[in-house]
Amino acid sequence: MRVTWTTDQGSPERRNEDFVAAAPGAVVVLDGCGLPLGTELGCVHGTAWYARSLGTRLLARILDGLGDTPPAGPPVGPPEGRHRPGNRPLVARLAGAISDVAASHQATCDLAHPNSPAATVLAARVRGDLLDYLVLADSTLLLDGPDGIQEITGGVAYASADPRIAEYAITGTVPLADLRSVLLLTDGATRLADMFGETDWTGLARIVQKDGPEALVARTREVEATDPHAVRWPRTKPSDDATVALLGFVGDL
Repeated sequence: MRVTWTTDQGSPERRNEDFVAAAPGAVVVLDGCGLPLGTELGCVHGTAWYARSLGTRLLARILDGLGDTPPAGPPVGPPEGRHRPGNRPLVARLAGAISDVAASHQATCDLAHPNSPAATVLAARVRGDLLDYLVLADSTLLLDGPDGIQEITGGVAYASADPRIAEYAITGTVPLADLRSVLLLTDGATRLADMFGETDWTGLARIVQKDGPEALVARTREVEATDPHAVRWPRTKPSDDATVALLGFVGDL
């Protein structure tokens, strides 16, 4: 597995609240939920800190679990999904990481505050000849297989202080033999497809695969610059933090 990535700050007025990290066999991408500057969070650390703290702890827990035993039997379901029902080890890893972060700042911060820092979560790991994935909230995972691109986005539940939120994640397991690549993207990096209509999911994936993650972010910034006041495409942030991670696998399908 080869991993390449980029992350780009959306505005000079605030820190990059995205986070990406990888290690042999695993990658995580998080998008901190950015609120208007000056919003009271009940936390002295802030959203960027939360995304970084959760991401590093999640990656560590995923690496600890690389020896998880694969379930018996073949994958089930349609070829484009190949989910294994009942096998959700990454959910437990995420729940544990959320608990770790909560314990690290509960003495200084109000974790019950309605604006307590939160984040979307994407994770993928290679386990033998399988790839496990997890998607929580509105970041996007793209699986590139023999039938084309499958897009997975995980709803409206965000990781914060309650580890039970991990149960809302979409998870699945796919044989590596069924994959060309996997892309993990925060919503600042999906705008060409889901906001601007410049391309579709397949076109977006091809930009990254052909020219690299930086090319997708650069093209996104070009389009954002044509609408600096968010009139043509109404949005709360004219330019958002954007993160792209590309997992490539040796060999062709």
